[in-house]
Amino acid sequence: MEFFTEYGEASQYQIQEVIGKGSYGVVAAAVDTHDGERVAIKKINDVFEHVSDATRILREIKLLRLLRHPNIVEIKHIMLPPTRREFRDIYVVFELMESDLHEVIKSNDDLTPQHHQFFLYQLLRALKYIHAANVFHRDLKPKNILANSDCKLKICDFGLARASCNDAPSAIFWTDYVATRWYRAPELCGSFFSKYTPAIDIWSIGCIFAEVLTGRPLFPGRNVVHQLDLITDLLGTPSSETISRIRNEKSRSYLIGMQRKYPVPFSLKFRNADPQALCLLERLLAFDPKDRPTAEEALADPYFRGLAKLECEPSTHPISKLDFDFERRKLTKDDLRDLIYREILEYHPQMLQEYIKGGEQTSFLYPSGVDRFRQQFAHLEENYSRGETSTPLRRRHASLPRERVCISKGINNQDCSNENRRTASSVFWTTISPPRSQDGQKHAYAYQNGTNIQNFWSGCYAKNASTSASSCAVKGDKGLKKNGISEEVEETVVYEVSDRLAVMRS
Repeated sequence: MEFFTEYGEASQYQIQEVIGKGSYGVVAAAVDTHDGERVAIKKINDVFEHVSDATRILREIKLLRLLRHPNIVEIKHIMLPPTRREFRDIYVVFELMESDLHEVIKSNDDLTPQHHQFFLYQLLRALKYIHAANVFHRDLKPKNILANSDCKLKICDFGLARASCNDAPSAIFWTDYVATRWYRAPELCGSFFSKYTPAIDIWSIGCIFAEVLTGRPLFPGRNVVHQLDLITDLLGTPSSETISRIRNEKSRSYLIGMQRKYPVPFSLKFRNADPQALCLLERLLAFDPKDRPTAEEALADPYFRGLAKLECEPSTHPISKLDFDFERRKLTKDDLRDLIYREILEYHPQMLQEYIKGGEQTSFLYPSGVDRFRQQFAHLEENYSRGETSTPLRRRHASLPRERVCISKGINNQDCSNENRRTASSVFWTTISPPRSQDGQKHAYAYQNGTNIQNFWSGCYAKNASTSASSCAVKGDKGLKKNGISEEVEETVVYEVSDRLAVMRS
């Protein structure tokens, strides 16, 4: 029975609709039938068509398994492929987020100073954790920061991230072609140095925060030269000391020959902004990377007085070099297939044990949800491309019988609490549901249309309700520890700031 419980994933997720589509594949909203939680299932097509893409996918799913933090998106599950040697697509189950910071900024022109502070606080606490693991994200931008209507932010897309596993984690010799240009640190724009530091992520956070303050990108450069021009227009020409340390001769000559520019006071550039916010922003956007604060130092800034609790912030140990040994090898598609399959097994403990013992396969063929998902995704994609909605294909008789799936030990003793949790979840999602349009139909998911600030605030009130799904979940797991800190402690700051914001709005 335990075997069928573990591999009953074929009917665990009920797919509802497509909410996003791109070159990588498709994202669909679904419901976990075990606990009623809404999730996002990302189908990644033809993973091994290009070695570079497969390497990026391997890197991302590995990092997201190792980096567990309230402000980093979580992989909840990865579907087990029907075969180890021949699979091409993978299905990754994420927690479902309603929007991203790009859409939030675009859709809301009345973000308050409290929003500004809370957003930056969450990004820096996530970055503190990431850098403590000796990981550089390298592609931070508003579209890579997911958002919910309760003001929660989570960093995603670690495909360009790198783990520094050597003895000098601040001296990295990777390619400079990282980060979307508008959020790329100046030392990357001109190949200033032969090495760079975690300060490249700090610069990106500064650019994002400036965009939150104004509603517009701060340095929308058309090319690298224009990008440097925009940066120096605001910050002024870098000092001779900074220029002298630039190793790239062409970049050094360009800056030396540049007409002398003087810095623009941030109080003029960002009118009506909190002076303490601008003081911190100036530190984040220092031209010279050595002048930027670390994420931990930034969290200690007076701007966060009364909000940040450094002693309670989750931390972690540096990632082991063994986890990223593949970065130093030239890999074939078959190598990558084996490595990704091994990573998928981390979400299937029973199969993982067999794999570690050297077994090529189980004693009999195990049921896989991939075939069923493939049919449902194909059905949904066909209607999505025509702009139509459609009920997903239901399970076929060929799949595993329902009565042999999803029966957990002790389930009878948990019926009451599970029902209460589902009821609480229903109350919560009703509270933060999107507004109805004039024709009475709900707007599409905020993944597509952004999050309206009124809905954004409603999440704060839902958080404070005694029946909210989040508070129930925390109260029910008091003994649970995560990175040495209980989930109750981790969420305390979020609840406190939500309380404070709600009182101000009332």
